[in-house]
Amino acid sequence: MSVRKVLGMKVAYKTDIGKKRTTNEDSIFVDESKNIFLIADGLGGHQAGEVASNMAVKESYSYLKRNLSKAENEEDISNLLIKSLMKAHNAIKAKSTTDINLIGMGTTLVEMLVKDSKAHICHIGDSRVYFLRDGIKQVTKDHTFDNYLAERKDKKMKQRYLPLHILTQAVGESETLVPELKQVKLKTGDILLLCSDGLTDMLSDKEIELTIQKHGDNLPMAVDNLIKKANDKGGIDNISVILVKYEHI
Repeated sequence: MSVRKVLGMKVAYKTDIGKKRTTNEDSIFVDESKNIFLIADGLGGHQAGEVASNMAVKESYSYLKRNLSKAENEEDISNLLIKSLMKAHNAIKAKSTTDINLIGMGTTLVEMLVKDSKAHICHIGDSRVYFLRDGIKQVTKDHTFDNYLAERKDKKMKQRYLPLHILTQAVGESETLVPELKQVKLKTGDILLLCSDGLTDMLSDKEIELTIQKHGDNLPMAVDNLIKKANDKGGIDNISVILVKYEHI
């Protein structure tokens, strides 16, 4: 467990292997000084998922850190986030050609940068960002086949192609990427949650909301309880959580 208070924010984060997996293919990276928050959930055989997620957060962070000072407005920040995600994408694709065990590896990736009272988010995959103020709201859209069919309201296709929880986009694995960009205006007391699907596959949005509300003044306890509840319900996947409470005045 790690917890920090940085630049008007409180931050707590943790990753857990869960109850069923033998390795943890999730990766978290937090830069408290620059308000950069990254989470990735790898996929692939052997240890390829672990390699992909670790590369994703390291490569994207390296680019963000080097170029953050050049981002002067919202458009600059959006372009910076997309370019850093693509740097990770290209690095993983290149790495996958060096080892037969890494062929086809990929990962989800969520990047969040908080600057000027706003959370700037860029993502690929089904790791999520939630926003809590008066209730809970999912900020990101899952890049999954079932979500694609749900948006099209195609019930016949959904019944025909079960199970459907497969990614339509993955960093390092897809031929082309269309990252999603979001911005959230923040005020004091707002909470942002970044998490892998090891949490959201086990807990409903309401269960997540109530757990955070109960421990909102103690972020490490909130993180621990979210992971505990996910494990108590089966813990079928790795579980990663980042909580950020905005307290800028």
